[in-house]
Amino acid sequence: MLYLPATKGKHPAPQARPAAGAEALVHPIYARLLRMLLQQAAIDSDRVLAAAALDWNQLLTTEQRLPRDTVIRLVQAAMQATGKPWLGLELGDQAPVSAHGPLGYAAVTAPDLQHCLMVLGRYGPVREDSFSWSFQMRPEGGTLQVIDRLDWGSARSFVLDTMAAALVRVLHAAVGSLPAGLRLDVPLPRPAWVAHYERALPLPLQFGQPTLALHVPAAALRLPLLGADARAHAAACHECDAALAELVQSSMAQRVSSLLGHTPEGSYPRLPDIAAQCEVSERTLMRRLALEGTSFQQLLDAHQQSRTLWLLQHTSDSVEDIAGRLGYTDTSNFSRTVKRWFGYTPSALRKGTLSTAPA
Repeated sequence: MLYLPATKGKHPAPQARPAAGAEALVHPIYARLLRMLLQQAAIDSDRVLAAAALDWNQLLTTEQRLPRDTVIRLVQAAMQATGKPWLGLELGDQAPVSAHGPLGYAAVTAPDLQHCLMVLGRYGPVREDSFSWSFQMRPEGGTLQVIDRLDWGSARSFVLDTMAAALVRVLHAAVGSLPAGLRLDVPLPRPAWVAHYERALPLPLQFGQPTLALHVPAAALRLPLLGADARAHAAACHECDAALAELVQSSMAQRVSSLLGHTPEGSYPRLPDIAAQCEVSERTLMRRLALEGTSFQQLLDAHQQSRTLWLLQHTSDSVEDIAGRLGYTDTSNFSRTVKRWFGYTPSALRKGTLSTAPA
């Protein structure tokens, strides 16, 4: 029997932003692949690793994930050594499906492209927990949205480029070619080296967008996958379920985010309500969130921001209706809040208008 992840009624994952020193939980295989890239370019990879206090022999055998600060130091050293601001594109394009573990296998063994994207939207945190993942359907197609939850500082463009190129490679491997009608939103300014984007990501690109988002037309969602395999898909999804459950249990921020994600629109719980559902005291909840580099208010704000962005860009509801659905009685106050969050008015954030919106 085909195993399909349940996503109906699920809101986009919150865009929490932990503090600067928080763990990014990046799997070490991506650092291993980066070393391979450096070696191919005849660069002293051990010196680059040393700049991030990493040792190749340990990196080769460990499964312990890398914290944010280590990743940033590694990226800075690698980009300085190569002189390539587009290095993240090369890393993502090089990563095989197997590099993404059970997530990659679950994606490419799904029956069609829609379910492949559903898998990525549901289980993305299993491989990359520094991003919020969601897949949403609409009449004209579907959108996989990936929001960076962490302040990556100088490494942000590298991390986003790697994510974008890796996603495109997975889709290419799953279908055999990139379907017509795809579009990728990139939350970075258009760079001077855009030609490297066009080579690594051969699909229409829209720079300056609020999030990384892959838009897929309805016809493409029905495309069958080359490696569709119901038994293998079920096994990979079950493995992802187990990993996701472990991730949620180990992170109080993830538990709170999950509870907020299932909250009805306009009815947001208070701190005491969430503490009770997590079976801890308010003080314990605040302390554990602080240790993870965030707070209840940050997580609540992130959920509201994510939901606001989705409703503005993927529904035809009026700004007044959206404000009401999110619990705002004053549309002007809602507009001011949106401008403070994103730097754009609600009308500018509407789908298809952001690229021409004033800064």
